[in-house]
Amino acid sequence: MKKIFLSLLLLAGFKVNAVVQTQNRDSIKIYVDNVLQIIKNRSINSGKMDWNKIDLEVAQKIGKLKSIRETYPIIKNVLEKLGDSHSKFFPPETVASYVKGYRATGISFPEIKTAFLANRYAYIVLPAFYSYNMDEWNEFVNNFRAELSKLSAQKPKGWILDLRDNEGGMFAPMYAAIAPLLDQSNVIGWIDRNGENNFFNFKDDRLFENKKAVYLFKLTTHKIKIKNPNLVLLINERTASSAEFAAISFVGQKNVTIIGNKTNGLTSANQEHKLSDGAFLVLTEGITIDRNLKQYVNVGAGLVGDIKIGQLTGNEEKDKKLYLEKAYEVLGSKTVH
Repeated sequence: MKKIFLSLLLLAGFKVNAVVQTQNRDSIKIYVDNVLQIIKNRSINSGKMDWNKIDLEVAQKIGKLKSIRETYPIIKNVLEKLGDSHSKFFPPETVASYVKGYRATGISFPEIKTAFLANRYAYIVLPAFYSYNMDEWNEFVNNFRAELSKLSAQKPKGWILDLRDNEGGMFAPMYAAIAPLLDQSNVIGWIDRNGENNFFNFKDDRLFENKKAVYLFKLTTHKIKIKNPNLVLLINERTASSAEFAAISFVGQKNVTIIGNKTNGLTSANQEHKLSDGAFLVLTEGITIDRNLKQYVNVGAGLVGDIKIGQLTGNEEKDKKLYLEKAYEVLGSKTVH
């Protein structure tokens, strides 16, 4: 994820001014206090922190600072102390390029790769998606669903959804994309710091957090629904973050088999907070849960496949062949509904 943000930053041509503008010390303190308050109120690990000690350390460090930008290393240090491996801080210029999206920053838009394999199986790749540009969200979801529609028209005997090497990004467009393949609501969610269960859902072109609509998509393909798909999900250790949430959405669904040793293990639930200078504070605020309320709490544990793939060769084509051979075995042995 860091590599993507760095690429966006460089290609967008943003430059951080070497001359740091002096800012009022009160404004610096207010900025940092606000960040710390968000962390204290929202982080899943907040209760494990010695905040008296941290507040004192931070106060000592910011006393001689002349700009808000100089506080960034201090904020990052506090986030590292949380120990969740998923909370991050992104400066304004990185966020700005992220919001501009792929094309405005000279990066190729993610391609939805598909194939009709062995004259009977629909194969589709869900790629990583890092843009925070709403027009590109709509394009991504519409592109994916258009390919689903084309594949469905060929009346496949089974489906293969490939999440290998998908390192994550924005979950909302990913979830909207795969929604036609899901069999019910409340399949992916999180337990917040108060112990309450929360779920994502997609309905009528809207993404919901529980009953609250948080994103409205403009889709031309919203009526697509693949009923009772006989589906194989492909994962590997580079399947991370939002891609892991997408994979977990299918755990427990009838006629779904997950092939792969394990995913990356960044399965905590994160939320973005925009700060006054345009920076983003991304906090781990919950423990991911699936439809059966299983918790994915241990960093690095990830989602383990129903069928292990064994030792991989490191060669992209050879490894893909290994996965597909397993997928054909699974799909060929199932009764199509």
